[in-house]
Amino acid sequence: MTENSDPSETAMALSQDSWGRIIALIASADGDIAGAEDALSSALETGVRVWREQGVPANPEGWLYRVALNARRDVWKSAATRTSAVWDPEVHDGSSDSVHPGSALHPGSADPPDPGALPDRRLELLGACAHPDIDPPARPLLMLSAVMGMTGKQIAAGMALPVATVAARLTRAKKRIAAVGIGFGLPDRSDLDVRLPDIQEAIYGAFAIDWVHAPAQPRDGTIGETLYLSRLLAELCPSDGESHGLAALVHLSAARFPARRSREGLFVPLDDQDPGIWDAVLIARGEDHLRSVQHSGEIGRFGLLAAIQILHMSGVRRGSTDWPMLLRLHDDVERMAPSLGGAVSRAAVIAEIDGPEAGLAQLDALEGSSRRGRPPVEGPAVSPARVDAFQPTWALRAHLHTRTGHEQEAQRAYRRAIELTTDPAERAYLENRSFENRSGR
Repeated sequence: MTENSDPSETAMALSQDSWGRIIALIASADGDIAGAEDALSSALETGVRVWREQGVPANPEGWLYRVALNARRDVWKSAATRTSAVWDPEVHDGSSDSVHPGSALHPGSADPPDPGALPDRRLELLGACAHPDIDPPARPLLMLSAVMGMTGKQIAAGMALPVATVAARLTRAKKRIAAVGIGFGLPDRSDLDVRLPDIQEAIYGAFAIDWVHAPAQPRDGTIGETLYLSRLLAELCPSDGESHGLAALVHLSAARFPARRSREGLFVPLDDQDPGIWDAVLIARGEDHLRSVQHSGEIGRFGLLAAIQILHMSGVRRGSTDWPMLLRLHDDVERMAPSLGGAVSRAAVIAEIDGPEAGLAQLDALEGSSRRGRPPVEGPAVSPARVDAFQPTWALRAHLHTRTGHEQEAQRAYRRAIELTTDPAERAYLENRSFENRSGR
């Protein structure tokens, strides 16, 4: 037991770091993702209560796995009794021992399995969630929820969807998996090729959603999970350029996390970061994956975004950024996979090349096109409400209006950007910039 560990904090960390691993392992027996989630949620609640009395076990992940698995065994046995179905422990849990869930709580019971010994079946679960019988809009939501352990509220905020919509899609998708009997196990190569884009989007989606609140140590939490899964996917599909592109993008982006905050916890923008405290190991891995993209002869959206990352990082190191090359890469991304975020990033690059007025013109065109109900040139079709609620748009507007000396417009943009910012450190940074703008510094 680890007597000094806080049970609530331990349970919270496990719900973020181990959720998908345990869910995948339990749900692989019968495809019931909702049942596995219920069992693990109950095990977490039980763990907090028991650990307060007995102390946190040395192996809390294995403890939760055993309690949740035993809870599912009771359900399977009960169902077998009601339906006369054959109870097969080899199918349901891969072992012949049958232990009541209460015995896992007993001090004299055998230690739970070592987490390192538990098989990791998350890619199989990702593949099941990307099955063609699942509605396409629900696939990334299901993967983010079941595999990455994100809440409906987190997913809704990250994907700009109503919470009720996310909840309804998740419920329908889980019922569909159970009803159709979608099996687990890695699909064959032809099926995997079809499902790869959805799997890649889910891994990147988890990374993007957790980006703001990720810890300075990039191997922790959800970011650590996306690093691991992106590497695993690249190993599984060594000739797939986009799998390597995703791994390169995630590793290069995460490498900068240690420099995003000062020692005092203040937000530090990329251009002001100290490259000396970037994570050298993650940079090396990202560069290796980027070379694999080049060798594959196939460069997609993730590969282009990774190339943009490495160019920005090289510019910070040298003190001089190749903005024309960045614009060409952004143009390629916009043609291949237009997005609101991509359009705003492209406007920032144009401002560096042609001046702040040119960047503001790009943002005006983006907003005007959305209000007219049609996409801007080489950009996405987005609603006016989404443009208005997109924080990077206002942060860039504030910065560019400050550069042009338009104080009132800059203050309006700062107020909106601050209102939309969820990261306290970034909010404080914007508030400070707003004060400097008002003071004419």
